[in-house]
Amino acid sequence: MLINEVCKITGLTKKAIEYYGEKGLITPRIEENGYRHFSSEDVARLKEISVLRKLGLSIPEIRSVLDGDNKRASLAKIKYQKDLKLQQYKEKQDLLNQLIESENIEEIIEQLEVLGKQQTIKEKLLDVFPGYYGYFLVLHFGRFLNEKILSEEQENAYNKIVEFLDSVKTFDISPELKEFLENAVSFMDDELMEGTIAEVSMAIEDVDDYIEKNKDVLEQYINYRSSEEYKQSPAYKIQNLLLEFQRTSGYYDIFIPNMRKLSLSYDEYFQKLQEANKRFMQRYPETSTWYDNK
Repeated sequence: MLINEVCKITGLTKKAIEYYGEKGLITPRIEENGYRHFSSEDVARLKEISVLRKLGLSIPEIRSVLDGDNKRASLAKIKYQKDLKLQQYKEKQDLLNQLIESENIEEIIEQLEVLGKQQTIKEKLLDVFPGYYGYFLVLHFGRFLNEKILSEEQENAYNKIVEFLDSVKTFDISPELKEFLENAVSFMDDELMEGTIAEVSMAIEDVDDYIEKNKDVLEQYINYRSSEEYKQSPAYKIQNLLLEFQRTSGYYDIFIPNMRKLSLSYDEYFQKLQEANKRFMQRYPETSTWYDNK
C-alpha cells in the first residue's frame, strides 16, 4: 500500500513515516516509479513504533525493542532504566522543595554537586554493563545497590566486582534453556524481584516463625524438589548450571566478599541469610545439598 493509506491506518503523518524510514526502523519496498510500497508488516511495525514513541521511548530504545530477540525483556530493561531516572528527578524535586523552604543556597549547591558527581552503585553497574548482563545483575541485587560509594574500601570492592564480572567465563547454555530463561525473565521486573528479596528478608528475621507459618507449603515444595518431575525440568538444569558456575568461577571467593564490602545493607542481609539457612537445614536436613557451594 502507498503512504497515504498507511497514514490513514496508523494515524501518523507522512513526515513521521519518512523519518522512521530514514532511521531504518522500517524498510518499505521502492517501486520502479519511485513510490514506496508498504507491506502489512511495515504497517504493523509503524503502529508499534507509534505506541512506543507515545510512551516516551527514544529511537535507539525502539530499535532495541523491535530488533531484539525478546521484546518483553527489552521493554522491562528500558522501564528499569527509566525508573532510575525518575528517582534522580525525585531527588532534584526534593532539593527544589528545600530551596523553597530555605534560603540556604550554599547547602543546596553542595547537595546538587553530590547528586551530580555520585551515582548509585546500581547506576554505575548499568553504565559499565549496559546489556542484559548488567540489568539482570542489578535486578537480583538491586535492593542493596541504592547506596553510593563513599569510601576507598567501597571503591576498591566495586572495581574488583567489575573486573570479576567482565572477565568471568559465561557458561554455555542450550537453545531450549536460553528460551526458558528469556521467557521467565521477561515476566520479571524490578518491583517483583526486589519484592521477592524483601519477602526473604522478612522471613530470615525470624526463620522459626516463618517455617511454622508456612510448614505445609514448604514441605510440599521440598517434596517437589525431590521428584523426578523437577529433575527433568528446565529449572533443575539451570539450577545445576548456576551452582557449577558459582563453584568454579570465583563467585564465592571474589564476588560475594566484595559485595559485602561494597554494600552495608547486603552484608547485613548476607549474615542473616547464612544463619537462617543453617536453621532451615537443621529443620529439613534433606535440603542441605540444594545450594552446596563448596
